[in-house]
Amino acid sequence: MAVKLRLKRMGRRHRAFFRLNAIDGRAPRDGRVIEHLGFYDPVNQDKTKQFEANLDRCRYWLDHGAVPSETVSSLLKKAGIEHSALRLPKPGKPKAKPAEGESKPAEAASA
Repeated sequence: MAVKLRLKRMGRRHRAFFRLNAIDGRAPRDGRVIEHLGFYDPVNQDKTKQFEANLDRCRYWLDHGAVPSETVSSLLKKAGIEHSALRLPKPGKPKAKPAEGESKPAEAASA
């Protein structure tokens, strides 16, 4: 059984909050939960109360092979967990290279 650390959507329309759970990877997003680990409320203005989790249990699941989602990885990283299983997005996007035949706008204006 592949365990994943995922967010489960709760709340009402336009006022969502999320529960952090350890879930079987084959289960749907809002399906059966193995263990409730915390919550994330992005609407809450107080940054200290926006994300609360049982970090010891999160570290336990990471040590036992659980794979976190990218959002959960970034939340755990901000909470102070350093682990090799955290899948963090790469910083910045690669810049698009101009096509070979196209010239820069400054060169076109001077010609």
